[in-house]
Amino acid sequence: MNLIQAIRFALGGLWRQKVRTALTLVGVAVGTAALVFSLSLGIGLRAFIDREFRERDAFWRVTVRVADPTPDPEKVPPEKVEVTGAIDPERRARLREALARRYLRDELRTPPKPLDKAAVAALEALPDVSEVRIVRSSNGRAWLADRSAPAFVVSAKLDSLTPRLIAGTLPVDDSGVVLSELALYDLGVRDDAALDAALGAPVQVDVGGTTIAPQFALARALAGWLPTDDLSRAQATALARLAVALPKSIDKLDLDPADRDALRGLLDRKSDPTRTNRPDSGKVASGQFKLAGVVRLLTEAERKKADPFAGWELAESDAYLTPAGGETVLDQLPWVKNTGVHSVEVRVRPGGDMPAVVAAAEEMGFGTFSALRWYSAAKREVTLVAGGLNLFALIGLLVAGVGITNTLVTSVVERTREIGILKAVGATRGQVTGLFLTEGAAIGLTGGLLGLAAAVAISYPADGYVRGLIRGQMGNHEMKTTTIFEFPWWLLVGGVVFAVLITTLAALYPARRAARIDPILALKYE
Repeated sequence: MNLIQAIRFALGGLWRQKVRTALTLVGVAVGTAALVFSLSLGIGLRAFIDREFRERDAFWRVTVRVADPTPDPEKVPPEKVEVTGAIDPERRARLREALARRYLRDELRTPPKPLDKAAVAALEALPDVSEVRIVRSSNGRAWLADRSAPAFVVSAKLDSLTPRLIAGTLPVDDSGVVLSELALYDLGVRDDAALDAALGAPVQVDVGGTTIAPQFALARALAGWLPTDDLSRAQATALARLAVALPKSIDKLDLDPADRDALRGLLDRKSDPTRTNRPDSGKVASGQFKLAGVVRLLTEAERKKADPFAGWELAESDAYLTPAGGETVLDQLPWVKNTGVHSVEVRVRPGGDMPAVVAAAEEMGFGTFSALRWYSAAKREVTLVAGGLNLFALIGLLVAGVGITNTLVTSVVERTREIGILKAVGATRGQVTGLFLTEGAAIGLTGGLLGLAAAVAISYPADGYVRGLIRGQMGNHEMKTTTIFEFPWWLLVGGVVFAVLITTLAALYPARRAARIDPILALKYE
């Protein structure tokens, strides 16, 4: 018996059992379709996560910041962590730890690892790091002529502001400042024509101080704190002079002794040596700049479409300084000069080993913030979901294999006399086994191809449905993925090959049973 005869015999046996073979084919096709469909969805979702994260520039940016000090009560002055009262020991320990944390955060403000120039140089030397950008920010005020307005001041590379310029240019040196159109509006520059006219005007930028409610403006001014009200320069100057004269005149005021003591305590705060290195010490630093450009505000629609992993400082600030310009002002503040910067933006080369960069920064003793955590979590969840779907699909295909075993066992019983004739005319055990294995492989090949075609066909409407669900979850953010289901060549080939393998293995028992039939007994079988 040659190969062609064997194949014809095997297919003839399947053809004579049309209904049973058709039902078996349906089971194999459904199982294969489910397996290929779920694998395609899993591959596509993982690729979707990769594209939506890794193809965004902001994904390759890591914010490295100073870590919070470890709240060790034993290393804090005892009076700062003293807990009084009849308190349970466990609660006392928690309170002491909280007091130590507050002292380290608000009083000492000394990070365990400062983010100074040496640390920045070490970050720049890491493999795959293309650039380290220092971003500094502070609440403050901007002055234009005799008008002032509260301003959030940021110092950073300003190249990303170019598309938002509506007047002037970006600063070319440390003498220029860029203001938002809202800041200029608050400073009295209202007309469109006045924007260009204001370019080159001197702008004073104040940073530091503290921000409290407007009704405490006088108290803040007397204590040397930065006022946040809409004060004119003359009013601010007059309040500063009053702050100098008032301490000398407290005893001359018509006040009760208690009021005098309260007022004297308020004024004494500005000279408290324990507060000079704290942001709420009232220390204010000023710098003189020239207005180089004006940037427009982001609309609500633009904010919704903004990259969710991009930094917020350059989108939300009122006054923008170059790194050198910001350094000249911010380094006047003791809590900045003595501790370095609070955070830097590390830019990783796209395609580089970002987990290694994050791990290296954390090993240096710094905290990190990046999209890597969400990326890893999303990949993990997608892998778990896809694995569950694949398991159910595999179970379906195995059930189809059991059906093939049943079909072929029944076929062996029904074809016992036929098998006896084959063995009587010289067919060997191996040839008989091969006949039934060929039948199983034929069912697997046909069912696998049908299942593959069904999986691809179903994927088109399913792709639109799944993308619609994902787009709804992403809101107004741009979706970079055009398709969810992916069918790489190895999946197309592997799906059919796996179906053939399962069905061939399912046919192994019936084939061996047929091969062991005694031809003499088989010829007597009716």
